[in-house]
Amino acid sequence: YDLGNDFYALWLDRTMTYSSALFDGAGDRALEQAQQAKYDRLLTELALAPGSRVLEIGCGWGGFVETAARAGHHVTGISLSERQTSWARERLAQAGLADRADLRLQDYRDLRGRYDGVASIEMVEAVGEKYWPTYFTAVRDALAPGARACIQAITIAEDRFERYRTQSDFIQQYIFPGGMLASPSRLVAEAERAGLRVVRSLRFGRDYGETLRRWLAGFEANAATIGARFDEAFVRCWRFYLAYCAAGFDSETTDVGQYTFERA
Repeated sequence: YDLGNDFYALWLDRTMTYSSALFDGAGDRALEQAQQAKYDRLLTELALAPGSRVLEIGCGWGGFVETAARAGHHVTGISLSERQTSWARERLAQAGLADRADLRLQDYRDLRGRYDGVASIEMVEAVGEKYWPTYFTAVRDALAPGARACIQAITIAEDRFERYRTQSDFIQQYIFPGGMLASPSRLVAEAERAGLRVVRSLRFGRDYGETLRRWLAGFEANAATIGARFDEAFVRCWRFYLAYCAAGFDSETTDVGQYTFERA
């Protein structure tokens, strides 16, 4: 994420969303619409009353924060990226929603207070296996009585998890150092150990394959601009990364899902 907002703006859609879209069988849907569909479903899963207090752990460039704020909720978003947070604040100001959003440079381990709903989109992959219990405990502790959390997470196939967790793959080596995927069962088990229970889940890994192909097309369309800013090795690495990830979702080696939780 420290490569700069301008780099990602070249190949992400206008929502500046760096996580899987939800095409829901509509493969001809524009990427921007599919990203909004993902945010809308997640917000629906939180089952919020009007004017609720919502927390997003890992708010990125503010796509979900904007969606929740437009729906009339008061949103707190936390991130460790100064560049993304600055961009998101400007986005919300331009949308006239700054008074409904509090964006903070804050670690999830430093959270205090309870919320009527907690969202976290493809954040758990970044915390590392050692901190999964801490992450899910933070989610649980942030939930007010009766509140729900919805976590969108990338997972790895059950039969590959044990071997994967003892090795360093291409993505861990070159893209997300310290990152780690759980298997679906391990993800749920960690949540349950922290005092959460699954209400429902939706998996849509094929949609991530399509999302990645859209990103790769945008990357290729702007390859000359990217190549003028970064060296050839960087361009080749990112081209491979996007294609490699698409193949993983297409082959069901990896998957993505939205998992809705309540306090147990």
